Amino acid sequence: MFNVAHALSPAMLKAVAEQFRDLNPKPLGGAPKDLVAEGKKIYQDGIPKAEVPPCASCHGPDAKGADAFPRLAGQLHDYIFRKLTNWDKERGQDKAKPDNSAIMGPIAHNLTEAQVKAVAAYLSYLE
Repeated sequence: MFNVAHALSPAMLKAVAEQFRDLNPKPLGGAPKDLVAEGKKIYQDGIPKAEVPPCASCHGPDAKGADAFPRLAGQLHDYIFRKLTNWDKERGQDKAKPDNSAIMGPIAHNLTEAQVKAVAAYLSYLE
């Protein structure tokens, strides 16, 4: 996405982000349903002992995005899992010009693989 997005003006980036944020796709699901409850708890409450804040504090209580933070509701389980477990490689932005996604680095590193799978499962079933 960076290869395309870096060529857009700030106004165009904002317009594209708002367009995608306002979409309401049907959830694709497909993730293990037995992980959803744990993922919901992590999304809503975070993991204080691991210094992981609630995902909802940035992405919104319904995971539909908030301000500059992207919508996560209905996203593919495998996509979320890959992004979080490979954050340094997958974040898709110019490391020379950090944006607000840089805040996710320490959060992604503090989540265990099982916790990432749970959060990804929860998000994959949200509308």
